[in-house]
Amino acid sequence: MARSMNTMPTARKGRTYYKPGANDQRGLSGFCSVFMMIVLLVAPPLLLIGSERGRHTRYLALSDAFDSDIIELNGESAKKDTANIESGSLVHGTSTFIDTASSDDAMGVQLPGALTLKRNAEYCQWQEFVSNRCEKCTRVVKAKDGSTKEESYSCNCVKEYNYVKAWRSHRINSLMFDQPGAHHNPQRDPMPSRTFVGDETKLIFPEGTVDIVDDMAHHHPNKGRLEAKLDSTMLSNGVRGQPYRRVEFVPNGTAPPPSFFSNLFSWFVPTRRTRYEPLQMLRRTPHSHAAVNENFVYVGQGGYFFSPYEASRSGKLFNLFTQYLEGSLFDWQFGDILPSCTAGDVRFSYEVQDPTVVSVLGQVDKRNANHLTIIPRTLNGIGDRKAATIGLVHAGAHSAEGMLIAEDQDSKNQAQIVRLLILLWSIPASRLAGLSLGREMSDSSAVVQTEGVLGLFLTLLSATWLAIWNESTGSRETAMAFVMGATFTYLALKSASKSSRGGRANAVWCRVLRWANAPPEWRVEDSHIPAPIPKVGPSAGKQS
Repeated sequence: MARSMNTMPTARKGRTYYKPGANDQRGLSGFCSVFMMIVLLVAPPLLLIGSERGRHTRYLALSDAFDSDIIELNGESAKKDTANIESGSLVHGTSTFIDTASSDDAMGVQLPGALTLKRNAEYCQWQEFVSNRCEKCTRVVKAKDGSTKEESYSCNCVKEYNYVKAWRSHRINSLMFDQPGAHHNPQRDPMPSRTFVGDETKLIFPEGTVDIVDDMAHHHPNKGRLEAKLDSTMLSNGVRGQPYRRVEFVPNGTAPPPSFFSNLFSWFVPTRRTRYEPLQMLRRTPHSHAAVNENFVYVGQGGYFFSPYEASRSGKLFNLFTQYLEGSLFDWQFGDILPSCTAGDVRFSYEVQDPTVVSVLGQVDKRNANHLTIIPRTLNGIGDRKAATIGLVHAGAHSAEGMLIAEDQDSKNQAQIVRLLILLWSIPASRLAGLSLGREMSDSSAVVQTEGVLGLFLTLLSATWLAIWNESTGSRETAMAFVMGATFTYLALKSASKSSRGGRANAVWCRVLRWANAPPEWRVEDSHIPAPIPKVGPSAGKQS
């Protein structure tokens, strides 16, 4: 019997604190803040190195496949080429005959025709939201040489805590909440998110010229053909170009009629791509592991399987004791009486990739007459194994060259995202680099600051390329980036304001501490005496 599953979120107001004086990070929180600031400054360059190594490895693997002899499994030359297929051959083909099924044995669900089956788990959890309202105050800080400087800081802050309970795609640890007893999040995870692939995926490649539309209509059972079994690792990255669509189980598998509002706003609301399956397919679920041991039942409401949280008696008593200690035992609010899920409830739904046409590119593991087994091909000795592996499955009809070019573009796009992150990282990093060289970038013009950011970004990027990429690959781009980076760096250092911070290492450290909101006594600089402003114009260099 299906049980109801509430989806309405619940909001509760937490406590409010007034903290007079400075809002500096002191004690353990201050050390943690400084540590996190250092991590944020150090991690992006390491991420860039890892990203560029992966991009380089992927480029070499794709280039090697592009230059290799690829045997076509269908097409005009298929009859001639397939005779030369042997273990280790790189093959490519397009098929409209897909025999596969992906299953989740823990729930007793199997979906035919699905190359990949994704289980998306969601958790009913409290989330804490913290807001700070502070005033702006000024204070005088002293340097080692006795000079002083006035700085602004946040003071007399009001901190408010608010909580919202809703379905989330991840679990939230409530141990560090301000009121963990009243907003306890059980960390149960009986059916975590996971992706399943078809273990026995078989494709048929007709020999001769392939007409995708004609083959789909008639299936040509007597036509000469090759049968290929896809190793499950070929689907480890899913099917490129095939969007996931949600699965719902309904009576007789018939899609429900669209609602009045869906028809009314059909021009504005995108069509929902949902796969409807008959409820009879769930006949095994009442006896599955998830149903028997975790009380999961199918409740519908968008294709969800639901498991309510049932706390033990000792757990309830401990939670009441925690609420008593934090003073929230009798803090009843309007949100407590609204119907909503219980923190600790778990639900999940399924999504599938089930294309009708696929193109594959991989390596033959073994051949028996007209039966092949296709596995990914790995180019050894060039870096990360995952990036060096070529086992491609794309939705639709694509040539081998088109598939390799598309994969290369995907790899390039991933690298571009990391490069954009490094460009943003270069904004604060260029200011620290300027301080280490006796320049104050924050007091310089916008043009000079831009030159400093581009100089650091291009120099770091070109140095990474020079260390990772082969001289024969992308050497012109590397040289151009290095020259431009050196030029921007020179212009920025030449035009930037001189720093008055004294010792350069101490100036950099104090700037990091200030960004981490450390108290003034933690960041005593060498001097606050302003640097002399250089003279410009015709009178520069003349005696007065």
